[in-house]
Amino acid sequence: MKYTYLGPRGTFTEAALRSLTNASEIYAEPRVTVSAALADVRSGESDCAVVPLENSVKGVVPATLEELVCEDSPLHIGAEVQLPVTFHLMTLPGQTLAHVTTVMSHPHAHAQCRKWLDLHVPGADTVFSTSTAAAAHAVAEGTDRHVAAIASSAAAQSYGLNVVASDIGEHGHAVTRFIVATETGTHQPVTGDDRTTLVVSAEGLAVGVLVDLLQQFSSRGVNLTGIQSWPTGSELGSYYFFLDLDGHIREPAVSSAVTAVRRRATSVHVLGSYPRHQVVRPTDPRPQMAGV
Repeated sequence: MKYTYLGPRGTFTEAALRSLTNASEIYAEPRVTVSAALADVRSGESDCAVVPLENSVKGVVPATLEELVCEDSPLHIGAEVQLPVTFHLMTLPGQTLAHVTTVMSHPHAHAQCRKWLDLHVPGADTVFSTSTAAAAHAVAEGTDRHVAAIASSAAAQSYGLNVVASDIGEHGHAVTRFIVATETGTHQPVTGDDRTTLVVSAEGLAVGVLVDLLQQFSSRGVNLTGIQSWPTGSELGSYYFFLDLDGHIREPAVSSAVTAVRRRATSVHVLGSYPRHQVVRPTDPRPQMAGV
């Protein structure tokens, strides 16, 4: 199996990929952006892509959500991975925290470490990167010895950087959820602890239709665990709705609810039904790899 993932080497996304049960059978190549990783799936260059979807502290990853709601070339979710998130600040060898004037990382990482940065490196410039590992790589390849990166310890090891501060995130129990995306696929078998993900459009329908759509789940006892809106691009106030719910599409209550929603919505795409991944926390209270 050929996989692509949000790279470069040392990203938290690579850690998620390596945690898959069939990791030993995977040939994986990094890509610079989420869009590039998923484009390889759409073109057939890879079988699957692993990308971050959401973080328990800072919410959905916009680049991934934008790709998933694309009606022209829909994707399928075959699995999910949830990993604890721990961030570290790293510099070129020989540098210390006192030397740092610029901090580079993914926007989610910056946001989760903002209070620590304001306290320990006040006034430092912020530079965003496509991933935490891309920030580490840029620091390692750069000539400015005053730039630091927020990334995982694995990234520090991969790029020969010096960790000057550990566990700088604001939330000790933050988790990032990753998905395994394919172009087409069948739903995973029912396990009894599953998640189903849908993209629903109610464009052009009557006022109040969203409430009606959501009631189709609640009236059948189906628990919605997440809802995100994303603009359709046609006009202001027109949205796709990205829904996560408990249960499998082959279970009667879920199937009945989705059928009822199809009768009421403009379009419904079932992205996948797959086992819910349980977070496994290492015995070390400072997990070594996770995040975006």
